[in-house]
This record gives sequence, C-alpha cells and structure tokens, in this order.
Amino acid sequence: GAGSLWQDPLAIALTPSQPVSAGSRGGRSRALSVAFVFTEDLGEPLPLRCLEDACREVPGAQLAVLPFGTVALGDMGALDTFYNADVVVVEMSNRSCQPSLFYHLGVRESFSMTNNILLCCYTDLPELHALREEIFQKSSDCSCSYTFIPYMVTTQNKVFCCDSSVMMCLSELYQPNFNMEAFFTPLTDQLAKLLEGTSANSCGYFREMIRSDIRKARERYSGAQLSRELTSIQQRLDSVECLSLDIVMNFLLAYRDAQDFDAIITLVETLQALPTCDIAEQHNICFHYAFALDRRNQPGDREKALSVLLPLVERPEGVAPDLYCMCGRIHKDIFIDSGFTDAEKRDQAFYWYHKAFLMEPSLHAGINSVVFLMAAGHTFETSAQLRQIGMKLSCVLGRKGCLQKMEHYWDVGFYLGASILAADMDKIIQASEKLYKLNAPVWYLNSIKETYTIYSHFKTASDTWSPKQELVDFWLGFLMESCQTFVSTEQCPVLILELARVLQPSQLSVCNTEGKKSVTLSHLCSLEEEGISTWTFPASSIRGVRYGKEGEELQSLSSGPCVP
Repeated sequence: GAGSLWQDPLAIALTPSQPVSAGSRGGRSRALSVAFVFTEDLGEPLPLRCLEDACREVPGAQLAVLPFGTVALGDMGALDTFYNADVVVVEMSNRSCQPSLFYHLGVRESFSMTNNILLCCYTDLPELHALREEIFQKSSDCSCSYTFIPYMVTTQNKVFCCDSSVMMCLSELYQPNFNMEAFFTPLTDQLAKLLEGTSANSCGYFREMIRSDIRKARERYSGAQLSRELTSIQQRLDSVECLSLDIVMNFLLAYRDAQDFDAIITLVETLQALPTCDIAEQHNICFHYAFALDRRNQPGDREKALSVLLPLVERPEGVAPDLYCMCGRIHKDIFIDSGFTDAEKRDQAFYWYHKAFLMEPSLHAGINSVVFLMAAGHTFETSAQLRQIGMKLSCVLGRKGCLQKMEHYWDVGFYLGASILAADMDKIIQASEKLYKLNAPVWYLNSIKETYTIYSHFKTASDTWSPKQELVDFWLGFLMESCQTFVSTEQCPVLILELARVLQPSQLSVCNTEGKKSVTLSHLCSLEEEGISTWTFPASSIRGVRYGKEGEELQSLSSGPCVP
C-alpha cells in the first residue's frame, strides 16, 4: 500500500477525552463512537462479535468497522472515522501490520485521543511478550495510555481475556472439561466495562468551524482557487492556540491537493519559528514538509528536506516506513534530474525503499525497490534479490484481491505499477482505465510517472508491435500527460465516451493551415473493431464546443457533416 503517512482524512476532529478507565462512569453529551480495526487475513474476527455485544450493553454506542487496508492506505472516510472515534479497538495480532497501526495510534494520541484498546490473540507466547513490551515502552516514553488485552479463543469459539503468565502455569487449560469462566473474564464483559467508563464530549466550536470550512473548500474548489480559499481561512487563525495539530494537518493535506507547495513550506516554517510550538517537530508534519520541499525543488530544497528527514530515519529505534520511503523518493528525484547518471543517488534510493519494504512489505516500497535494482543492472533471470522481492510483491498484490473490487486510486495505481513490471498488457490497459475513472490527484500521478520514467529508461525495448501494445502506449502516455503543465500541440490523446458509456482511446489532430482548418478524430482500433475509425471535421462544420463542469475534464463537440 501507499503507507500510513499519506493519510488523507477530510476533517480530523480534536476530541479531548480521558484515558480508558473502568473505574468511573463518564457523562456523555452525545453517543459514544467506537471504531474497530482488524486485518483482512482474519476474515470476520471473533473479537468483533464481542465488541458488537459490548456496544449493545452501552446505551447509544455506535460501532464502525474498519479493515486495516483502508486505514493504512489513507482512505479518507476510514481515517476520518478512526481519528474521530471516542474509543478505538485495534486487533494487533498480525505482526507485519503493527508499524502502521502504531503510527496511526500515535497520531490519535497527538490529537489528545487517548482511548485506545489493543487486542492480541494468544497464539505465540514470544510474540505476545514482544508486543506487550513494545506497548509498555511506548507508554513510558510518552503520554500514551494504551489498554492492552491479550485474548484466547476456545474450541467452542468463546473469547476470553487472558494473562500470559497465568496461562503458562495452567496445564489443565486445554483439557476438554476445563472451566474457563472460573479463571478468565469474557472479552465481551471486559470491553463493555471499559466502554461504560469512557466519556464522549463535544468538540470546541471554533476548531470544528475551521475544520468544516477546510472540508467545504476541498469539496468545492481545486488548484489555485482552492489555494486562495485556504489562505483566506488561514488568515482567521490569529491565535497560536488555534494552530492545533489536527488543523495544521488539514491545511497541509488541502494545500497538497492544490499543489501549492509554497504554502505548505511557509506554514511549517512559520510554526518552526514559534518558540512555544512543537507541532512542526511531529513526524507527520516533517513528512509533508519534506514532500513539499522535494516537489517545489528550488535550489537547496531537496538538501533541506534530507536534513529534516535523516536525523529521524537514522534513529536506532526506527520510524514509520513512509519516512524511509520519503528519503527514497528524494534520492529518486535527484537521480532522475541527473539524467539517470548519479549512481550514488540511485543506490541510496534503493537502500531507503528496501529498508521500508523489509520493515513492512508494501507495494509502494516493493515496486520502487524492484525498479532501482533494474536501474542498477539486475534482471529477474540473474538476481536472487530481485526474484525474492518480486515474490513478496506478488503475495502482497494477491491479498488486495481482483482489480474490479478495488475502490481506491492508490490500490489501482500500485496494481498498475506491478502490471508494468510483469509486462502484462491486458492488466495495464484495465488498470489505467480504472485509475482514470477514479480521478487520481495530480501529485499521485506524478509519483507513478517518475517510477515509470525510470523503468522505461532501463527496460529492454521490444522489437514487436501489436494493436494491444498501441493501447498500452496510449493509456500510459495519456496518464503521464494528464499530470503535465498544459502545452498547446497539434495532436493529443483523447478519450471518447461512446453512447454505450464505453471509453474509446483516440487521437485528436488539429490542422490550422489557412483554407484547410479542421479537426481529425482517429480511434485506436481494437482487434475486433471494423469499419470507419477516422473522421475529419472541417472548421466550417463545427457549430460549438461545450465544456463539462470543473473537475470532470469533459468536452463535447457539435458539428454538421464530417468527412470519413
């Protein structure tokens, strides 16, 4: 996946609350919101049934269920729910998912959202001990207040809270007639007790108003217009107290959508200059600051970005995988700008992407690792390391399911990247079309473009041509051009929306010669298509051009007779 630091909640609410405590019943001014995060490899986890039962015992409790993939990959709705929930219950049994989960829990903590319950199934005692020690360490290093509940599942599919030290001493535990209820508390009862002791308070009105204004701006505007609206909203924040982390994150994500990297840099550097404000030191703020510096790319920007990131990623305790990937991204961009000649930057890019991949196998880190190995001369036939990464990538991609079920642009984008590496033309065409339909943001298409640029530079060109290869070239070229600055040309790729609601790849040519002014439309024919595929519209026959509403990139042409 894209990784957790690419989070994009449309509005992250700051809800002050107290740590989860079973000792006191908190008054509530609204319904208690509860979110449960689970890893998809568990299917329908049994703890979810326990939490559902516990919520039924707490009047007004509202439960939202979030698959891990939607949280880790930055689904806007999932993250909004995750950060807003009064209580989050997280299934931590899958070790490979723990880095991203801990990152998101840390973000919740930074928003003063401290009601976080962590569950882990008792299956492997050393791993359970390792997780418990990590939780205790995080709690002692900062203000985290996790409630950790190991649990076990009986042969009758009953779920009980358990203590690992007690379980080691009970040799009778696995006897058929052993009475679990006498020694352990049902998970449902423990969860209900914790939920009953949790307060649900309303958000501060002013901060909620600012978040709402940012949300509306992102929904209504784009580009320079969005940037102007955000600047207007920001000017209302005349008090340092209003610059809370959640509001700053909303501004950064909105400015990223608008491609206004100057505004991101200015905002973060303003925060850095405030003597009593430590928001700019948060890892997620550093991440977006470095991304903006890399994208703006004025003299010294990328060096400054690395000076921010390297002290974080070189810490022995480790950081979120996306910070490693951001280091790889900056070295990748420097490598591209060198005309693919700076071997040191190439190798540094691989080092950081591969470090992220080893920490948490993801399509983003894995695809870039493969591309940089190929740039260094590795081939699947001769490189064991390349084959090993490729096998892991295939497993990660397989867990995403089929393309038709993918709903998020980042999933489809990584599916496209993997299909390019596998040279699977059918999948490249299908994924490209779906990515277009999902209206992926420009900054994300730019990321795909950079990786594809490196891959295409170092791959061995094919001597064969086919109509299918022409479609592949069209779709990749179309996506790459869609994230470029507009330049007027006499020919460009276009998509025609047929009456059957099918997108038809085509080429549009404009002849501006005096006396021969015309527009020519040519379909890229599929193997099955027959008949006329090229039409010429003389300028005199064109009655009008109509633009679709902003954001749809749609135009229609009204004409009289055309020339086949």
